[in-house]
Amino acid sequence: MKEINIYIHIPFCKSKCNYCSFYSMPISKSKYNPAYFKYYFDLLIKEMKDMSQKFSLCDSLVNGIYFGGGTPSIMPADFFSGLLRYIENNFKIMGDAEITVEINPESGDFEKLSALKSFGVNRLSIGAQSLDPGVLRTAGRIHDKKDIYDAVNNAKKAGFKNISLDLIIGLPKQTENVFHSDIEQILSMEPKHISAYMLSIENNTEFYKIYDKKNGTTFASEECIAGYYEILCEFLDKADYVHYEISNFSKPGYESRHNINYWKRGEYLGLGPSASSFFKIRDKEEIRKTNVSDLSIYALNILDKSENGTKTDFVEVLTEKDKINEEIFLSLRTNCGISLKRLIEFVNPDIINNFINAGLMQIKKCRLNDNIALTVKGMLLSSEIFAKIMV
Repeated sequence: MKEINIYIHIPFCKSKCNYCSFYSMPISKSKYNPAYFKYYFDLLIKEMKDMSQKFSLCDSLVNGIYFGGGTPSIMPADFFSGLLRYIENNFKIMGDAEITVEINPESGDFEKLSALKSFGVNRLSIGAQSLDPGVLRTAGRIHDKKDIYDAVNNAKKAGFKNISLDLIIGLPKQTENVFHSDIEQILSMEPKHISAYMLSIENNTEFYKIYDKKNGTTFASEECIAGYYEILCEFLDKADYVHYEISNFSKPGYESRHNINYWKRGEYLGLGPSASSFFKIRDKEEIRKTNVSDLSIYALNILDKSENGTKTDFVEVLTEKDKINEEIFLSLRTNCGISLKRLIEFVNPDIINNFINAGLMQIKKCRLNDNIALTVKGMLLSSEIFAKIMV
């Protein structure tokens, strides 16, 4: 029986953050109503039906469900209950499935979180990013430190044990003292999981416009961000968090299954504009399908009303080379790495030894195997390393 994860993209938010490159759009007050959300709900249901038929997903085992965005927490409670009910009726949700909803602190009220818990949601990912008012303001966040503490307290009160907090490394105005304070305050809330992302200035973001005008002078240097990352790794190691992937840390047993499924190249169904799906078909064929990053065109595609020339979804059939490269770089993102025996099938051992001698890679025992994994220093230079070992 096929085992999959399901990702549901919520493209709405109250306001667009200055660093955000994900497909999302601030929703106007006129559209913030049950009818508009019901319209999006119906599109997701139809896409689920269509994809299930096309890829024979009915009765698949679902190991994880993830609501990402955007800001999923702005959606009404019945939106989540309806989708989860449909999934339960058309798939087989595993008894211990991980069901995650991303929460923005300002919308993490007790009533909504309690409702989510009653629907079977058992994990929350709260987008803190920082607790400093100046940093939050510059980043375009609309919450404050109190909202973060309130959201975490409300989540615990509602019965959530598996809580993740997000942190961004290298935001403008994030001095070393501010960063230390952020880490200490996040640890004081005792989350089971912490995701820490190094700021990257992406096209089509407000930060990119500022960066372009100021020639990068308002942003932390790569060296500064690297230093902060190493500080974070040291702090979290002392606090007994497992650094199980480049950007993710957890208490033992609380690793994100949604993330792990990606890194292990597990199959997943992605729903909503910009969402991606990955399936392993007959005869070892593997495909990746990515929905168009435009809600209006996505709707036309789902409703079969697209005209000739309309931008369509992107579909690719992976070559053997694609599969090998994905296996290498996705495995090396994790603390366990990849089997040394497997890696030297494709990569010259001299290259690997050079990386080990430079302190970027290490030989590591994992499940009784000799594996190659990145060091913390190697994680900081992972893009450059991957570029040199891709086949």
